[in-house]
Amino acid sequence: METHILIIVYLTFFAAAFIKGLTGLGFVSLCLPVIAIFIKLEIAIPLVVLPSLLSNVMMIYQTRRLKQSIRRFWLLYLSAFPGIYAGVMLLSMVGNYTAKLALGIISIVYSLLLLLRIEISISQQKEKLLSVPIGLTNGFLNGLTGTQIIPMLPYLLSLKLDRDGMINAINLGFTLSITVLIIIFEKFNLITLEIVKFSLVGAIPVAAGIYLGGKLRHKISEGRFRIAVLILLIIIGVNLILNA
Repeated sequence: METHILIIVYLTFFAAAFIKGLTGLGFVSLCLPVIAIFIKLEIAIPLVVLPSLLSNVMMIYQTRRLKQSIRRFWLLYLSAFPGIYAGVMLLSMVGNYTAKLALGIISIVYSLLLLLRIEISISQQKEKLLSVPIGLTNGFLNGLTGTQIIPMLPYLLSLKLDRDGMINAINLGFTLSITVLIIIFEKFNLITLEIVKFSLVGAIPVAAGIYLGGKLRHKISEGRFRIAVLILLIIIGVNLILNA
């Protein structure tokens, strides 16, 4: 890749990581549509996976809820794995712009419903029933589009988790999914040594962005935090639609 493209990529990494440090999510979903403007999506997705993995691990460490997330959401995480494989397999054969368009619309509609206080609540009984279909769908869309938050984020928001609980749960899911995604990408020859090299260098601006954003996160209230997450989801939805 040319130097000016790499500069754009790393600046985008820093900006997306800062926002993730502040809100707990959004790294891939924010930087991927921007990067995909300048390089092919098949290159952009593997390029962001290693910096994304670092950003997720840093968020898990900051929130310190690992055991609780594993005990409650292990089935949700496990269900994503076959979905990821199916999504990457489809990505290797066809384009994914229709899926991006649908994801963008869903993200915007859901966020507007919550911002208008039309909230969705899921009971513990329904939580268990929905874990597998939510996990499968999230994995499939992750493999196909690189976007990790739909429908996992709306699902976790509907469970009324506290801020650190939600951030830890969703980032643990991201971490496990990305690990599987890297393995599957290698199987389909979608990741190269050169991409890995550029991706590893991107860990530097990502670490800086997460650290600075995390310093500011606990200075905002739970209510403002929730609004910030929902506005972020709308921005992600608009990005997906524009990219499609």
